[in-house]
Amino acid sequence: MNGRSVWAELKRRHVYKVGAAYAVGGWLIVQVATQVFPIFEIPTAWVRLIVVLVALGFPIALAFSWAFDLTPEGLVRTDAIDAAQATGPQVAAPRIERRLNYVLAALLLLALAYLLAEHFVLQRHAASVENAESAAGAPSIAVLAFTDMSETRDQDYFADGISEELLNLLAQVPGLHVVGRTSSFSFKGKAMNIKDVGQALGVASVLEGGVRKAGDRLRVTARLVNVADGYELWSQRYDRKLTDIFAVQDDIAGAVVDALKFKLMPIERPASSKQHVPEFETYDHFLRGRQFLERNNSKFYPDAVTAFRQAIALDPDYADAYAGLAMAVSFTSESMTDPNVRAALQRDAMGAAMKAVELGPELGDAYAARGYLRAADEWDWKGALADLQKAVILQPKDARNQLRYGYVLAILGRLPDAEKALLSGTLSDPQFAPAWYWLGRVRAARGNYDGAMLAFERTLAINADYESVPRSRAIVELLRGNAEKARDIFAKVDYAIGVAMAEHDLGHADVAEKMIATFVGQRTDADAYLVGAAYAWCGNREQAFAWLDRALQQHDENIQYVKYDPLLRSLRDDARYARIVSAMHLED
Repeated sequence: MNGRSVWAELKRRHVYKVGAAYAVGGWLIVQVATQVFPIFEIPTAWVRLIVVLVALGFPIALAFSWAFDLTPEGLVRTDAIDAAQATGPQVAAPRIERRLNYVLAALLLLALAYLLAEHFVLQRHAASVENAESAAGAPSIAVLAFTDMSETRDQDYFADGISEELLNLLAQVPGLHVVGRTSSFSFKGKAMNIKDVGQALGVASVLEGGVRKAGDRLRVTARLVNVADGYELWSQRYDRKLTDIFAVQDDIAGAVVDALKFKLMPIERPASSKQHVPEFETYDHFLRGRQFLERNNSKFYPDAVTAFRQAIALDPDYADAYAGLAMAVSFTSESMTDPNVRAALQRDAMGAAMKAVELGPELGDAYAARGYLRAADEWDWKGALADLQKAVILQPKDARNQLRYGYVLAILGRLPDAEKALLSGTLSDPQFAPAWYWLGRVRAARGNYDGAMLAFERTLAINADYESVPRSRAIVELLRGNAEKARDIFAKVDYAIGVAMAEHDLGHADVAEKMIATFVGQRTDADAYLVGAAYAWCGNREQAFAWLDRALQQHDENIQYVKYDPLLRSLRDDARYARIVSAMHLED
């Protein structure tokens, strides 16, 4: 059989058409499988099996079409048809030809319909991506710390206060992304142009200004700048009486939103800055107290307490001042060595927080303060969680609330939810180092060691002196099995209990036991929880539980981590561990 007769025979036996029909039909089957199976969560192994079977079936289909033919009488060997055609009328062949043409045409139409449907789906997906990108590029703003322009330069706290109030006002606007206070204020006193600031914070616009207070008069200047081109979208100077400060804040926030409306998209004006409007003198004391509190230095906490009490004395209905007082008194109590004094201060703090909630039922800071106290002082986790959820709802863009919420979720062992809350905090306030640090802690507890290290690196990039990071990074190395690297880091920061754990993993169990004993002997105030965790890591369960029980009795603040601390993972199958979890009301 010559070459031409072979091709003619392939055509006569409909091998071409069967092959084309099989290819189109097989392609459709594979496409449907890859699109539909994931919807029903069918394993991808089944998709691979279908692809393999379709591929293997192709040569079989060709061979079958060579040997057999479809006739009106059914499936018949091609040789038998040839014999019948040699002795009888030529009727069957055209019918067979037409049927194959119909099948091929139907399959091609199906393939065309599928391609059209896929095109529309892809268009819709592209539109959704475009919408998502538009959302990501929604109006965004950073409120920089306003400059103190007074002659004596002693109104820094007042300028900061106005900036923060404006930030809080704008944060209430739906559709407007407002960078948190820590990130915005991180550029205070630094000589950077607006474009660099905007790019660093990832915002499209920046609000900056200055405050000058003289006698009973107030001058506030403000301007809104577009980051991309440095174009001034809006600017204004306000000369008012000090008693008009809240009206000025509302005017500035409203003007900013109006300017963004024309530049970007329709967004709503913020509500009034205060449900309860205090007198200026009261507000001034409040701002002083808040500045002392936000210095995060124990020597300033008594000053904060004094300022908040002065505000409350002038206005007993000022919920914001009670919320600030609750936090200032609580922070003061943490440095008290006398348990009776500490307990009395904790009661005072809780009283102030309860009053803040009573006076300000829609004040996020009030619920945040009470939630913090319920967690830190009372171990009332469910109450704390309820309060912090409320705080996040009322002030969803406040990274401090997200941090406290994530912290309590982690204590309860709800690590995925904790990570989500902490991530929200980092998005709201990218320069807020504590949110990044605790994100790293939670990721480490979940076994995401690379993610934990990235979070710790980000923490140090914001604050190179964040003292807890080196120890946490060393613990991650320990969890990874890099005991020698962990030991070097622990030794560098002079953390003997960590060195002991690393020595144990390096096969020096005797050295580890001696180091832990030395650590305990040298410190009359040895951290019971840390000692218990070290013994747990080294496999000494009896000593581990003895020290954890001591930590429980001492109300050691670190015992809060008992449910998720990866250093205790060897104890979790022990009934004594369940007893400690139950004693702390951390059961599921």
